[in-house]
Amino acid sequence: MNAIVIGAGVAGLATAIRLQSAGIKTIIFEANSYPGGKLTLIEKDGFRFDAGPSLFTLPRLLDDVFSSAGLNPRDYYQFEQVPVACHYFWPGGKKLNAFFAKADLKAELEKQLGVDGNVVLNYLEHSKKLYTEAGEIFLNNSLHKAKTWLTKDVLQTLLQITKYDLFKSMNAANETRLQDPKLVQLFNRYATYNGSNPYQAPGILNSIPHLEFNEGTFFPKGGMHSITEGLYKAALDLGVVFNFNQRVDAIIVKNKKVLCVVVDHHRHPVHLVHQAHHHAHQTHAILFVIQ
Repeated sequence: MNAIVIGAGVAGLATAIRLQSAGIKTIIFEANSYPGGKLTLIEKDGFRFDAGPSLFTLPRLLDDVFSSAGLNPRDYYQFEQVPVACHYFWPGGKKLNAFFAKADLKAELEKQLGVDGNVVLNYLEHSKKLYTEAGEIFLNNSLHKAKTWLTKDVLQTLLQITKYDLFKSMNAANETRLQDPKLVQLFNRYATYNGSNPYQAPGILNSIPHLEFNEGTFFPKGGMHSITEGLYKAALDLGVVFNFNQRVDAIIVKNKKVLCVVVDHHRHPVHLVHQAHHHAHQTHAILFVIQ
């Protein structure tokens, strides 16, 4: 059995690695001349800039891509934890360093903003509960499959739906829990992770700060682009075949079934289509399996 993956972004690379390591010969068609999609770099006048994502969380998920293929992740990329995730600035000169260490964060909040640091620590515990009790369920399972909604964990979550702030906006939930305008503004900004409006997005998105403040933020040595480089090298080592500058022109469908993909006027027949997701930045790859 062979597989065609459309797109050599992070999801496409991860999907190809898993397929190839499972004994399925995998071919990637990529419209760009390079792998990585948004996770690429820009070089100009002797300077190098990471493009696309600038924050790395949950490295264990990326490590699993390598480990599942029998590879040592540290042979392909290195990373270190960052003690301060972000630096915040307000008009008037107020500044805040978002420390990962809870004692440092509490002291910083009280010194710089004059607020009770315990309010934020309690908020982060709530964020953790939102993530572990509800967020992970819907991140790790397809909402389009009926069986997702029939599992015990999902049913228990739905029975407690009111405590997850699904019927409040992020802003409303934050105003209730944080009260201080600057804190509300700080935590409202996590809506931007997926392009949402904190005044309209549901309060369950307040689970996002858990990743930075409780799980931690990390920096890949060599920059974010080293993640792309590591995935690309692993795919090559496993034998994945890459076709760059090869845009898929069409996907031929008949009777709701994919028959083939068309690349440069050449038809590649397929028998199964599947959409593969990667949590890192909610990217996805389209995968076709051919006999």
